[in-house]
Amino acid sequence: MTLGEVAHVARAVWKGAPAYDRPFAGVATDTRGLSPGSVFVAIEGENFDGHRFVTDAFHGGAVAALVQHDRVDDLSNATADAAPPLLAVDDPLRALGRIARHYRRGFTGPVVGVTGSAGKTTAKEMIAAVLGCRFQVHKTPANENNELGVPRSVLGLTATHNAAVFELAARHVGDIAYLADVVRPTIGVLLNIGTAHLEVFKSVERVAKAKGELLDSIRDESCVAFVNVDDCVIARGAKRTKGRLLGFGLKREGHFSGEGLVLDQEGCGHFSLQHTSFPRTRFQLAIPGRHNVYNALAAIAVGVECGIPPAASAEVLANFPPVGMRSQFLRNRGIRVINDCYNANPESLRAAIDLLVDIEVEGRRVAIVGDMLELGAKTEELHQEAGRYMADRLDVLLTTGSASQALGEAARAQGMAKADALHFTSQDDLLDHARHLLTQGDTVLVKASRGVGLEYVAEGLLSDPN
Repeated sequence: MTLGEVAHVARAVWKGAPAYDRPFAGVATDTRGLSPGSVFVAIEGENFDGHRFVTDAFHGGAVAALVQHDRVDDLSNATADAAPPLLAVDDPLRALGRIARHYRRGFTGPVVGVTGSAGKTTAKEMIAAVLGCRFQVHKTPANENNELGVPRSVLGLTATHNAAVFELAARHVGDIAYLADVVRPTIGVLLNIGTAHLEVFKSVERVAKAKGELLDSIRDESCVAFVNVDDCVIARGAKRTKGRLLGFGLKREGHFSGEGLVLDQEGCGHFSLQHTSFPRTRFQLAIPGRHNVYNALAAIAVGVECGIPPAASAEVLANFPPVGMRSQFLRNRGIRVINDCYNANPESLRAAIDLLVDIEVEGRRVAIVGDMLELGAKTEELHQEAGRYMADRLDVLLTTGSASQALGEAARAQGMAKADALHFTSQDDLLDHARHLLTQGDTVLVKASRGVGLEYVAEGLLSDPN
């Protein structure tokens, strides 16, 4: 693409010296990561304003800046007469999406869009790993899964790539529809529907409506949607897609069915894949948890759609490690720590507790739990439900955070001894208590929403105290 094409696609008004034929070499939204030849996109948020850094971007080699119309006069006065052009638009963030959408049209390989209430990043990484058997895969970096990160990810596609996997997140109804319009997936994967971001969505039905927008983007029979058939909420709305609809699961019969699941002493799933077009294939995962078996089945299904037989996927998934701070098994001084601090919602917390119950332990099963955020009016109710679920499954429960106090109280009301269900107002106090409490052979799960920062406790348990 040239700058002239960028301006046209972005619906921008060109302000500055003509340079329409100059090559376009990507975008940058942060001057610290800007490469010469990039277009700087001046994003404005609650705590930052990219327009303040346009001059810095030009000094760093940007060939143009995408800015808001009402900021052009101030920026024109602040930049030199010979500065690169300003491309004025109503909303730079939406203009970035239009550029990415246009850029995506030049890519002809399979494009996978992944969404769900939990497990998106792990599933995305698994799918990319499986596709790596046959393709040069571009994937969403980390969890760049929103209206800023997804367009940037799309613009990271190069001529060396022939497949792509994008993670799509939603905080409002309409978000997935917008992101899917940018990505244009040929393969959609809907993992699950749960209570994540209930503070915004208000109900599980609205979560389902938002996540299901991915199915709407699968427009014809040349494309396919893979859905978790064991999720009854997904099953009710899955037929909204106009493309092919295929299922994966463990409980209900799907096109990709995992059978005979057993978990080893580390909680890793061993199962057989049942599929009409292939001989029964045995899988041994290197990542713990029943919930990750669903992620694996999604990856296997995408692989088959892209010409990769299950036997090849089995080799890849046998060596696929946990993603950082997601069901990571670590050890220190004979204590096993499950670091699952990246995020938490009621479904993922229950899955983590199930994992703790399923694995073999020499000593006690201990859970250190912080708040689950963004649950809105149901915050107390859902924490209490979690506490009742844990009461007869744990030996010790340690909580921190205002919402998790209700979790601990519910566990005690359900019959857990007061001495075994303790609450701490500070993570330092909790860490100090846990260090004295835990003994060789104990297994401790550490889990909370990302905003809680409970990795501080997990890392403290893995380091030797002063």
